[in-house]
Amino acid sequence: MRQVCIAFVSALCLHASIARAAHYPETARPEAVGLSSARLQRIDTLIDRHVAEKKIAGAVVLVARKGKIAYFRAAGIADAGKPMKRDTIFRVVSMTKPVISTAIMLLYEDGKLLLSDPVSKYIPAFKNQKVLELLPEGSAFKYKLVPVKREVTVRDLLSHSSGLLYLFPNNYYPNPKRALVLDFYKEAGITDGFCRPDEEIGDMVKRLGKLPLYDQPGEVWEYGLNTDVLGYLVEVVSGMKLDQFVQARIFDPLKMKDSHFYIPPEKLPRLAAVWQSDWNGTLTRTGNTPLISGDLALCPADAYATSGKYLAGGGSMLSTVYDYFRFAQMLLNEGELDGVRLLSRKTVELMTATNHIGKFDATFLHGPGWKFGLGFAIQQDRSHDVDSGDASTFEWAGLYSTRFSVDPKERKITIFMSQTTPFNHHFGLWDRLLVLSSSAVAD
Repeated sequence: MRQVCIAFVSALCLHASIARAAHYPETARPEAVGLSSARLQRIDTLIDRHVAEKKIAGAVVLVARKGKIAYFRAAGIADAGKPMKRDTIFRVVSMTKPVISTAIMLLYEDGKLLLSDPVSKYIPAFKNQKVLELLPEGSAFKYKLVPVKREVTVRDLLSHSSGLLYLFPNNYYPNPKRALVLDFYKEAGITDGFCRPDEEIGDMVKRLGKLPLYDQPGEVWEYGLNTDVLGYLVEVVSGMKLDQFVQARIFDPLKMKDSHFYIPPEKLPRLAAVWQSDWNGTLTRTGNTPLISGDLALCPADAYATSGKYLAGGGSMLSTVYDYFRFAQMLLNEGELDGVRLLSRKTVELMTATNHIGKFDATFLHGPGWKFGLGFAIQQDRSHDVDSGDASTFEWAGLYSTRFSVDPKERKITIFMSQTTPFNHHFGLWDRLLVLSSSAVAD
């Protein structure tokens, strides 16, 4: 009887394993979509070398072309004693932003809002804002507050040109004016959007709206808490909680079955740990220590809540490489996937192919010359210094070394997910990966 039970349980486990594996389509033969198998295998060498050198613990990489997955591989470990798998779940952090930007554009297509609408129309705390201006050295005061020339609009939030800031970039790019604005943030209890069990996102957004802006709306590109405000805006305009809206309007239609704001308890074993790397062979699992020093209030790796009410539109989404591929493929397909249309072609063009920041550059994560759409960095031309990718490529990244790139010219998607901090260490790896992805094009 015992042997029968064991066999029955084993059969159930095997069935569950097969069912989960069946969630993914068969990988296409690379040559069938104009890619070289031999050249794609160079990605194996690149990732395996970084794992062997203990620069990263592990990673999952996907390359797709013409709607088919041609390369999909996991390497290394997700956690101590736990191999990385293709269905490993990652904290994608700022790769949440393109999803929330899409949520806003769904409401735009519903006729519920306009991009030119002032944010104060929906969130009154953004009325009568002020901008901090530095005073000349030797003045009695360091700064003065002046009225905004015009109100912050929905478009300003989508394009990161509202004058709102994040706290953490000042650790990397110290700036006296930014530091003064951030003093207001700290006094008001503003964080970079995580681990606030005592409040909802709207509570912080309302405080944020009353604080000085870094610059006049529309006059500078500055990476900040814009998408957290957009997340609350989704709630105000739709009448639904952010996670419920995104589930109903994005995750379910795109069959993103492993994407969540709070991970279901049964999926916790699939969650990758976050690793601290000095990029010189010392790799440490973060455990219960803070993941980022300074002002970024991110959850410790072992304390990621399975439920909560604080929904950070700028960075609290969890997902898999395959789920994010489905989202990216929808965008590459101009708003449609598997017969389901999420957005119109014109709206996707507005988001991913139209520069909304004028003469300014979106330099955070990128070199000079990158522009910004509505939720995405856009490579508008090849006149600036790039290692790979065509004009019209759009992409973004997450703080724990997750990144994606969509190349409309080549109909190609490249996705890399690791869980490694500090985030700037992965830049060279990502650039090399993009070179290998692009050089695999063989038609």
